[in-house]
Amino acid sequence: MSDTSTFARFVRPEFARLFRALNLDATYRAGQGDHLALQPPDGTDYPQGEGQVLDLVGGAGSSLFGHNHPELLAVARGCFEAQVPFNAQGSIRPGAAALAERLSEVVGATTGARYVVTLGSTGADAVEGAVKHATVEHRRRLGSLQEEYEVALRRVHRDGLADVPCASGPAEGRPCAAVLSEGLDRIAAVRRSDPVFVSLRNAFHGKSAAAGRLTHSGNVPSDLRVPGPQHRRLDDWTPSAVVAALDSERVPVHSVRLDAAGVPHSGVRHLSPVAAVFAEPIQGESGVHEVPAETLAALREFADRHEAALVFDEIQSGMGRTGTFLASEGSGVVADYYLFSKSLGGGLAKVSALLVVADRYVAEFGRHHTSTFADDDFSSLIAKAAVDLSLAYRARIVKTGTMLRDRLAEVAARWPDTVVEVRGRGLLLGVEFALPQPRSGLLREVFDSESLGYLIAGRLFHEHRIRAIPTLSAPTTLRVEPSALLEAADVDRIAAAFDDVARLLARGEYATLLAHLTEPTASAWQPRQHVPLPRRDRPVLRGGSRGGVPRVAFLANLDVPGKLTSMAPELAAWSEEQCEAALDRMWGELDPFEVTRHRIRSGTQAEAEVIMVAVPFTAAQANAALRTGQGAWLRRTVLDAVELSVSLGAEVIGLGGHTSIVTNAGRDVVENDVRVTSGNSLTAACAYDLLRLQLARSAPGERRVGIVGGIGNIGAVMAELVAPHCDSLVLVGRPGSARRLAAVADRLSSLTDVSVAEDLAALRDCPLVVSATNAADPVILPHHLAGDRNVLVCDLAVPGDVHPAVRGLRNVDLVSGGRIQLSGGQTPHFPGITLPPGVLYSCLAETLLLGFEPDTPSPSYGGLSSAGVLAARDLSVRHGLLPARVVADDVSVQPWTVEPLSSALEENFG
Repeated sequence: MSDTSTFARFVRPEFARLFRALNLDATYRAGQGDHLALQPPDGTDYPQGEGQVLDLVGGAGSSLFGHNHPELLAVARGCFEAQVPFNAQGSIRPGAAALAERLSEVVGATTGARYVVTLGSTGADAVEGAVKHATVEHRRRLGSLQEEYEVALRRVHRDGLADVPCASGPAEGRPCAAVLSEGLDRIAAVRRSDPVFVSLRNAFHGKSAAAGRLTHSGNVPSDLRVPGPQHRRLDDWTPSAVVAALDSERVPVHSVRLDAAGVPHSGVRHLSPVAAVFAEPIQGESGVHEVPAETLAALREFADRHEAALVFDEIQSGMGRTGTFLASEGSGVVADYYLFSKSLGGGLAKVSALLVVADRYVAEFGRHHTSTFADDDFSSLIAKAAVDLSLAYRARIVKTGTMLRDRLAEVAARWPDTVVEVRGRGLLLGVEFALPQPRSGLLREVFDSESLGYLIAGRLFHEHRIRAIPTLSAPTTLRVEPSALLEAADVDRIAAAFDDVARLLARGEYATLLAHLTEPTASAWQPRQHVPLPRRDRPVLRGGSRGGVPRVAFLANLDVPGKLTSMAPELAAWSEEQCEAALDRMWGELDPFEVTRHRIRSGTQAEAEVIMVAVPFTAAQANAALRTGQGAWLRRTVLDAVELSVSLGAEVIGLGGHTSIVTNAGRDVVENDVRVTSGNSLTAACAYDLLRLQLARSAPGERRVGIVGGIGNIGAVMAELVAPHCDSLVLVGRPGSARRLAAVADRLSSLTDVSVAEDLAALRDCPLVVSATNAADPVILPHHLAGDRNVLVCDLAVPGDVHPAVRGLRNVDLVSGGRIQLSGGQTPHFPGITLPPGVLYSCLAETLLLGFEPDTPSPSYGGLSSAGVLAARDLSVRHGLLPARVVADDVSVQPWTVEPLSSALEENFG
């Protein structure tokens, strides 16, 4: 089993699936400085230099000192050699003490304060600790105030002042006891309510319960957002708005004081439910956005106004990554709490730190807020060495960071339509790319805001051996977070790689940009778990903005991979093999999407607007998923496409190709306000007309018909329709289908001689052959057909059941059945459908016909019937949409006439 497959099964299947789709499922065997060594998939070694990847991810900011920095390795080895205990809980640990002292010194050199340090394992640990400490601090402050009011109330009763009115102030004229009692009630109410925590728009503070609550999780499914502490988000960063935010939640509390003469006077103070306000000086995961200094200053004023703690989350931006130890240093604003992690561990240890200014620290906090793996000497000693390294590298970080930003800014200036902006300071940079606007709907779906950064990352990795990924909540921005060891030559390489990507995007060279997706994958496909979503808002008016014209939607999957280039002409340079590899790799990552829409008229001048909706799987993928028990995933994908279609205002849903098969002939589509059709009735009607005419012209003894796929929806009804007109009928199926075929044969035995076969060689005795399987590859080969007589083969399957080599047989007349010619010379183009101009698949045509007649019921919902086939035929004739005789999807059309429903047909099938 491959590393990717094992990861997918036992660790994070959603990541493995995404990495596989994007061709980013690499494994690294070693790291040194800014470079990672790839693990070859076959166990051999890469040629010299080819397996080295320049790492710009930097552990999401953790690898400020690169991979395996020698000074930090020396500390780690020293711990191992000295057998420093990892687990010595309940003791004095000198390493932890030394780290805490060093952090307090370094931060205090900027702020002038002393700090008490609480160590943990991760950044989320530090955030959780800050939330907990601020909660305790808030509660104890309110408790002290409550005690103060209780003493004051007892005093006024003792001194006989309970009923004496206040001589001045906001409670002037009110008795002292009443004022204090009211104050106690308000204090108690604030104490009973949960404390409130404040963070900024687009903040990222982690993914644990409290940290996740503070994080602006716009791209996180709602059911993954776990309830946490009370939270308010500051969307407006203007200083005045920040300072005044939440003023409405401040509670006035009146107090009583006595002057020198013992006369009571009232005063007022405001209580707030706010315990702390959190801010990242540079918001890394939202796309590397620096919070303006004036906003940080306003946050300080806001915190003071609410008697709350101001918390600076320096987990990604601190430790010198921006050129100063604190990213907030340049603002001149001092916080009450500081949070560190990531680079604090030097890329080797998992450690975090919460620094609380000493005069706010709650003494008992450390006794009750503990963690098994916190305070270990191993992590602490490495972290202390990392702090010292960060100070030593400050000048280098400033120089290299300035050089790198300037070079990337040159790229942005050269390609202004592609690169939106380069942001950040020091070695915390982000490059934001503009979403491209390809011509094809497929590539517009591929290049969405969630995927763009990852697709660019794939190009950087495979073409330039540079590792980069987008920021978490702004995936159009690629993070550039190298180590302090980055060389000038690496800066040149980064600039050249980003220039290449920007140029390809600017010129629309998507086939080249996405070429890495066409590499075959060896890892197993894993279905994406369905996430229930709320139903989309249904349109108020049917027909949308098209003047009341009925609107229909046709759902289609790709029948063969090669038609990918028809759906996305920008990828025309890709071969059939490349298309297949790309579709295999991206399988399951795309959602259904609108491809195109056209307004079409019938011969009666009725109109309908048809929207083509792509359902992103191929016929081969559908069959493979059904074989492996993934039918539910396929069905859910189709139902998502139905939901999209209804949200677009469709009154009719047409299920093309395998979308009908995987939804049980449409029965699984439960909609009370739209009609659903598989379009199979009109498909059968086209073939029936052709076969009936051919049978009428055939001599007795030459009217033997072979039907391949006789147990399918179309095949079974074709057998029923053709049986009265032929001498004999043979139903051919795959091995193991004989019992089910026999059941169909029994129903038809009174109409004609019917036999069954599990071998396609039975077709050699058939001058007429109809095929309608759901196979992804051709099933009828030249040797399956007679070689000594003329044979008419009507292939109703999409993709076709007949091998292309059959076209070369002189005695075989091959017709791709189920094709309809539009009236009036209309030639709408539907990407992915490669029929001659003006010709539609019957399933699409039937969808359109139901749009022409809003009150006509669907003839193709669920199992087909002879009556439904004839009704579809009559509907088609009525609107002038007639069958077209097509040799193959890419061969010119030869129209042939269709008679009105005759009395003979009425007699046979009425």
